[in-house]
Amino acid sequence: MKHAISRSRRLRASALFAALAVLACLAGCAGQQATVTPSVVVEPEALGRGVEVSTTVKDVRPSAEVGLCNPASSLSGKLATACDPSPAIHAAVEKGLRDKGFTPAPARESVVRTLTVELTELSYKPRQEGTHLAARAVAVVAVTADNNGQKLTRRYEAETVWKLPAEGVEPEFDKLLSMTVSKALSRMASDYELIHFMEKTILRTREIK
Repeated sequence: MKHAISRSRRLRASALFAALAVLACLAGCAGQQATVTPSVVVEPEALGRGVEVSTTVKDVRPSAEVGLCNPASSLSGKLATACDPSPAIHAAVEKGLRDKGFTPAPARESVVRTLTVELTELSYKPRQEGTHLAARAVAVVAVTADNNGQKLTRRYEAETVWKLPAEGVEPEFDKLLSMTVSKALSRMASDYELIHFMEKTILRTREIK
């Protein structure tokens, strides 16, 4: 009788250990979250002539998911953004406007120039190359500029590829994604066609009936 009880306890302990091991494995593969904190680096210029620009930033991606952490594992966790990156992108865009001579301003009737920036894609696409990992991030930003009723639409794409030297090594996701978004935003802030469109004076005329 004592032997049967002891055997039953051992079986229960083994089952519990196996369950804990499965949970630990699943927890390790649950995925990671990255915080996107981009910056804009451009050559300071006074092209904006101090004109006021109101900026709106939106994250229009269908989900926060960015990709798989490790393509070599069937249990690989998913990579996602930790929070809405819009506030950080908004701050970076306004810095870029200032560096080009514009004056960021809150939306109001007297501000006739508006810039709408949408993050449409942010993806992480790793690829195993032998024992190496090519960590590739892609960011796409769609921009609509409105100058007193006239509009200009632009699209800016950027990518960053890191070659990681060993199997099982993952990139610093925060840095990789932030750097990639930064490239797209810096291209936007350096686009002279967009800059000149925003700084020029466009007068509205009433429709003559």
